[in-house]
Amino acid sequence: MLLAIDIGNTNVVFGFFIKGKLVQTKRISSTISRTEDELWIVLKEFLAQVKTSPESMEGVVISSVVSELNEIFINTVKENFKITPLFINSMMDLGFKIPYDDPTTLGADRICNVFAVIKKFGGPAIIVDFGTATTYDIITNKCEYLGGVIAPGLKMSAIGLFQQTSKLPKVELKFPETIVGKNTVRAIQSGVMYGAIDAFEGMVKRLRRVVGKYAIVVATGGYASIIAEMTNEIKYLEPNLVLEGERLIYEHVKKKSKR
Repeated sequence: MLLAIDIGNTNVVFGFFIKGKLVQTKRISSTISRTEDELWIVLKEFLAQVKTSPESMEGVVISSVVSELNEIFINTVKENFKITPLFINSMMDLGFKIPYDDPTTLGADRICNVFAVIKKFGGPAIIVDFGTATTYDIITNKCEYLGGVIAPGLKMSAIGLFQQTSKLPKVELKFPETIVGKNTVRAIQSGVMYGAIDAFEGMVKRLRRVVGKYAIVVATGGYASIIAEMTNEIKYLEPNLVLEGERLIYEHVKKKSKR
């Protein structure tokens, strides 16, 4: 049994694996003010849902892009599971190089995505994570990691309009019935949603010029399913790609330690 924890900018996602299969997930907000006691209550509730106990857990693996929460999660796991969690970082030997000027600046979630796609699909591939930000990560046909692109996410774009103007309202992130809006809400929805589709398809086209025209597109993140309904560019929709990457990295490290 393995517990994977994905600490993102907006949400923390818990994934419970049995024999490599993801059987249950739970999502909470990434509240920086959360205490260790509060976190343990959440974890106890999750363990009760999957009918297991801390003593039954083989390991815990954590991916985080919110450094303020790292210590709370590590301490809670150590105290209650009696396990030192595997904390994913760019210094791990995962079989691919990170070509960043400073590899430590690459988010752990993107490391998990790259590792998962290399293991599950190979290359060439373009990984698109539709989360708080929209990120693109590029893998060659030799399974080399080239780097990526970061753009504003859907929610970020919509909130930017609301915060930077005096009269534009907050809107639900969904596609309007027609592209031409007949009121302000639908006009914003059209601009944000169809604009995101065009930006996505345009970026994929540009990236294929670099990595090859046969590169597959793997999509993940909270808004991936919404985008996938409106485009034919997405080959694989993997909503739990980060969690799967965490599991695969955990198994990779465990296997190396036994050699």
